[in-house]
Amino acid sequence: MTISSVVERWPDAARIFARYGLSCASCSISKSETIMAGATGHGGGRVNVEDLMRDLNSYADSGKLPDNLPAANATASAPGMKMRGMAEQKGIKHVIAVMSGKGGVGKSLVAGLLAVGLTRRGFRVGVLDGDITGPSIPRMFGVREKPVSSDGKTLNPPKSRGGIPIMSMNLLLPEEGEAVIWRGPMVSGAIRQFFSDVNWGELDYLIVDLPPGTSDAPLTVMQALPVDGVVLVTTPQALAAMVVTKAVKLVKQLGGDILGIVENMAYVRVPDGSTIEVFGPSQGLKLVIASNAPLIAKLPIDPEIARLSDAGLIESYESPESEELIVNFLERAPEKHPQVPVA
Repeated sequence: MTISSVVERWPDAARIFARYGLSCASCSISKSETIMAGATGHGGGRVNVEDLMRDLNSYADSGKLPDNLPAANATASAPGMKMRGMAEQKGIKHVIAVMSGKGGVGKSLVAGLLAVGLTRRGFRVGVLDGDITGPSIPRMFGVREKPVSSDGKTLNPPKSRGGIPIMSMNLLLPEEGEAVIWRGPMVSGAIRQFFSDVNWGELDYLIVDLPPGTSDAPLTVMQALPVDGVVLVTTPQALAAMVVTKAVKLVKQLGGDILGIVENMAYVRVPDGSTIEVFGPSQGLKLVIASNAPLIAKLPIDPEIARLSDAGLIESYESPESEELIVNFLERAPEKHPQVPVA
């Protein structure tokens, strides 16, 4: 049975789910998740499914709830995403997820440009690389130091040249090219730990770079981290727009807030000043309509981006388009901030 069908038939079963860490029994995603999927996905593999099933079956058979359950009003989910089972990290004001659904569209680039642009304006920003099996953030920022622990429990993330704290699976591997061959629950658990077991310090924004798809990793971020908003990344191809529409529906189904759409690789500027739409005309309007969010940037194909990213110097990149991205992002940011003068 799906989680929602159990709660619909036995409403107080939500309290049993809450006991086992599945307090999102009333959220939209539970309409399609089975009990096993919820236990392994939301619970990160820590839920004892046999005990959960025993309590559910006992309640269904006898009508009596087990002792010491959470209060009924503690099991409800908020309409937005900001709460899904994990407390907010002290010191982090806003968590912004960068996702797409489609691979190869430049999510890491957009996450990096957001972090760099916001830092230039005086905001305190960190980057959590949620692409556990295909991380690229450390190389982009030129970070190679290993995280260290001063108390044996939490990690202090290394910082980029510009002072941006970075946490990524690549920083924990013996070698940069080492493969991470993990199943979904382990990936989800790693993302949770990167958020909760890292000393991020005082941050205005934590940017979370997500892998493609609408499965374990994006679900973990949306449901377990206190996400304030999502930036969706696409390219002009109709195929990319179709796949990104799936991510739009995921965010909406979870009650999330889409801050804006970024169309990457929108065009290339040639020496005479004209532009060529290498991947065809823009599909941004379709996603604007589907998401009810604005197109906040159209980023060109720029060889300088590739050169600086490969050299670990993304913090040196500047362009009118990346500036426009930051200006429009701040217009849609979860909370209006006064513009901080840059020293």
